[in-house]
Amino acid sequence: MFNNIRRRLVILNAVVFLLVLTILSSLLYVHMRYRLFHDTDEILKLAETRIQSSHNLSELLRSGHPEPEQDERTIYLFWNAHGQLIGQLPTQAFSPDITNELRESADSTMLRTVSVGKQRYRVLVTPNNHADSGSIITVGIVRSLEDAMSTLRSLMWDIAAAIIAGMVISILAGLFLAGRALIPIRNAWERQQRFVADASHELRTPTAVIHAQTELLLRHPTHSIEQESPHIAVVLKESKRMNRLLDDLLTLARSDSNQLQIQTSDIALDALLKELSEQFKLLARTKGVNIVTELNVPLSLWGDEGRIRQLLVILLDNALKYTPSSGRIEVVGRYQGHSVYISVSDNGCGIAEDELPYVFDRFYRGDKVRSRAEGGTGLGLSIAEWIVDVHGGTIRIDSKVNMGTQVELLFPRKRRGQTETSKNESP
Repeated sequence: MFNNIRRRLVILNAVVFLLVLTILSSLLYVHMRYRLFHDTDEILKLAETRIQSSHNLSELLRSGHPEPEQDERTIYLFWNAHGQLIGQLPTQAFSPDITNELRESADSTMLRTVSVGKQRYRVLVTPNNHADSGSIITVGIVRSLEDAMSTLRSLMWDIAAAIIAGMVISILAGLFLAGRALIPIRNAWERQQRFVADASHELRTPTAVIHAQTELLLRHPTHSIEQESPHIAVVLKESKRMNRLLDDLLTLARSDSNQLQIQTSDIALDALLKELSEQFKLLARTKGVNIVTELNVPLSLWGDEGRIRQLLVILLDNALKYTPSSGRIEVVGRYQGHSVYISVSDNGCGIAEDELPYVFDRFYRGDKVRSRAEGGTGLGLSIAEWIVDVHGGTIRIDSKVNMGTQVELLFPRKRRGQTETSKNESP
């Protein structure tokens, strides 16, 4: 699939580059042709001015050579009233056949291009204002376009070579750039495929359990609810787990597509931390875990209260899951410079050092058996990282096996622009 996309990108880039290069080359050629013809026309007009100012063209013709200021590549043809060629300067510049064709083609005073065989000439015919009866009536000023056409031919070959070279370069560059451009797309595709596979795997387990337990219930339709309560409890547990997994997947999917908006307000963070700590203390007592808090009062944070609550629940839930009996969980909240500092630490089983770089990956679980037994899905820290990111904060995890884990959060103390406004309003 990616090879096909890469091929299409290369072809598209090459076609666009060829089109742009062709347009620019055509403009260059047209401009160069215009300049060369324009310069030739200017020379002919200057020669016409000299002819018009000359009072004795017959004497000039008898002398057998052009005027000193005349360009040697400019040829003068002199005709009488009957259209017969009287002479030319320089002498014998053209054969009679060529002069006849030039006369027939140049029958007006307009500048025009005349082709004689393979040669092309720029011709200007001007009347002799000082002509007497039987003398020179019209003068043809001719200049060969061979130099201009040779220049244009060379330019055309150069343009063709440049287009071919440009096409080769564009294809090679297109292959390189398309490959580089597809790297993030390929990575995103692989992450998506892995995400779908992991999600399917996670959903398959509770689905299979529910299916199996439901079949067991149907085998004994005469049993009472009390008799089948163990099977019903398993179905309820797995359905809750599936519902929690689907909620997490929906949250991550919406966050990836930027469809999940946060509603910011001023949060009484000290009250929120105290409330959640009290709630988890009830659960911790059944496990013999002690939860202590160290909070600054007052302590406020600008953010989405619902998402901050979700973040803290994830961290406290992880700490409680992996802290053994008689363990300790410490919750800290305080101001630290221009930031709000939150820490949730425990003295539980910890995380291996080689697993720390992957703890924020979706569905990643270092000890998969233990995590599944605890009801984990491997999405909690991914959601936690997203919540911290959208609030402009940072999250860091420090952990050692059998010594415990500490999760540290840093959030901006005030919302963006609030600090600047306060400074402007201060005396």
